[in-house]
Amino acid sequence: MLPTPTFNFTIPSIHDDITLQCRIYHPLRFLHNGAVGQPGWRKKGAIIAHPYAPLGGCYDDPVVRAAAIEILKKGFVVGTFNFRGAGDSKGRTSWTARPELSDYISFARCFIDYLNHLDPPTPFPALEHSRSQSDTTLSPIQSSVNVPTDRFDAPNSSMVLILGGYSYGSMICTHLPTTETIVQRFASVAKGSAEAEIRLRSLHLSTQWNKEARLMNETRRGRSLRIPGSLQDPSRSISMGGDESEPGTRRPSRESKRSLDHIRRSMDRSKKRLGIGNHSSTEIIMSPSLEGRTGPELTTPTTYYLLISPLLPPVSMFATMFSKLKRHQRASLEDSAVANTHVKDKLTSCATFAIYGDKDFFTSPKKLRKWAEHLAGAAESRFRFREIGGAGHFWHEPGVEGQMRSAIRDWTQDILECSRSCPPDVKS
Repeated sequence: MLPTPTFNFTIPSIHDDITLQCRIYHPLRFLHNGAVGQPGWRKKGAIIAHPYAPLGGCYDDPVVRAAAIEILKKGFVVGTFNFRGAGDSKGRTSWTARPELSDYISFARCFIDYLNHLDPPTPFPALEHSRSQSDTTLSPIQSSVNVPTDRFDAPNSSMVLILGGYSYGSMICTHLPTTETIVQRFASVAKGSAEAEIRLRSLHLSTQWNKEARLMNETRRGRSLRIPGSLQDPSRSISMGGDESEPGTRRPSRESKRSLDHIRRSMDRSKKRLGIGNHSSTEIIMSPSLEGRTGPELTTPTTYYLLISPLLPPVSMFATMFSKLKRHQRASLEDSAVANTHVKDKLTSCATFAIYGDKDFFTSPKKLRKWAEHLAGAAESRFRFREIGGAGHFWHEPGVEGQMRSAIRDWTQDILECSRSCPPDVKS
């Protein structure tokens, strides 16, 4: 069973500032694992995207939850989110999937930043004192609060990151730009922009957890101890929404922008009638709340891809989704990502695992098998796949979910073994 999320929160999408629902789960014994906080510990995280929202897909999907459980058991921090139009995320599912691509990118960068700022304390012998339960109550962290950086002197080794998805979520995942591109996209952000909001939200969530983790570590007396009501209590999670930026600096979403534009046009017409001049300028400034808060040096994560029941739509559908790409200098992130990223090259050069059933009715098993064998047979390919007999697209058939979970569990274990033996600077 998937535990209560450590954090429930929202972020804006970089596509149009639409609000997206997000969750982060920590392993239940995150602070009590002997490797956590010790030198050489590598941060590990995984994102699992859900199936098509108009067909009921959301982050509570049973297959998404099953995959998250198995990866969580291996000590990974797991993140899930609702695409636009799913659950309580705002907006509607698009016809092109390009906005959803930006939704995934938005959460991926938030998640990467969150992992990067996690600072689990190194366990030390029991102290002579303990704190009361009331000391564990944490207040929301405001943008104006300065975050200590003394724990961020030594850069950590490259984190391990799994980018995954089920069904429609896997299709979006295959078209993501490289992780390096996602990291660079947020290097400099405009004050009040969605990018600034995302970075602030990840910073405040990780700071919240770091604060309680240190408190938790101080209360230990040589044995595992869970503080009731703390983030380590499976029955408790912290919810965070709203804007992180200072009042008046936040950029409105496209939905609210339409109303503001209508008001602005009316005011402009009034100014012209009154003969009042109109002088405006756009100011791009690094958000002051982010200045000096880079945390540990953020290197490109070692990235793996997990595709569950991948969709292989006709070529015409891909043409509809990603056609008419802009070629001018300021092309959008989605456009440049699709233009510069070749799916085959990415899935074969990065360690990728695809799992599907031979009774999948969305894509014929013959087509899936041919696709998987083609990728696996490429020169120096790192693509692996597993075909489960008797399994359909929804994994409802008797016994097939267990086989799917076992395959994901084994693959995740292989990642852990590789991360221990491979140097930190080796990227996937």
